[in-house]
Amino acid sequence: MLKPSVQTHLVDGFMLAEFWDCLRLDPAPVRDLRTRYEEHLRSGGRPELIVDLAGVEFAGSAALGGFVALRRIAGQNGGRLVFCHVEPTVAEAFRASNLGKLFNFAADRDSALAAAKLEPREGLGDNQADAKSAEPRPRPEPPPSAGLGRLRRKRPTTDPE
Repeated sequence: MLKPSVQTHLVDGFMLAEFWDCLRLDPAPVRDLRTRYEEHLRSGGRPELIVDLAGVEFAGSAALGGFVALRRIAGQNGGRLVFCHVEPTVAEAFRASNLGKLFNFAADRDSALAAAKLEPREGLGDNQADAKSAEPRPRPEPPPSAGLGRLRRKRPTTDPE
C-alpha cells in the first residue's frame, strides 16, 4: 500500500512542497510539511511557500486547517503561501469552506514562483490589506430572497424583559 507523503525542495530559494500518493490529502502529510517549513524558517530560509497540489483530488477539513496554520506562520514571517495545480474538486473545497480568499492560487509552478516573488504587504503573507490600517468592513446583509440553509436556523426574537 502506498503511503501518502510530502516532498520538499528549494526552487530559486523558495520552498516547494509536492504531495505524493495523496489522491485524498490526509492531515498527516500537511503536518509533516508544517514541521519541515518551520525548520526551513529556523535555518534562515525564505518565508514564501509554494504548495503543488498536482494529483490531489480531495482535501478534507483537517488538511485545509493545516494549510490555514501554514498561512498564519508564513504571514507572521513576512511570507506567503501560494498553491498551484489545484484540481477543481480541491478548489471547490477551499471555496465552500470560505478559505479560498485567504490564499493565493496559481495555475502552474512558474506562475506560483512569480506570485511568490511579489513583495508581500507588511505583516501579511498574501494579497489581503494590512489589518492594522484597514477599516473594518461591515458584513453584507443577505438579500431578502436568500432562504436559510438546512443547518442554520434563525433564532426567534424575544423581548428581553
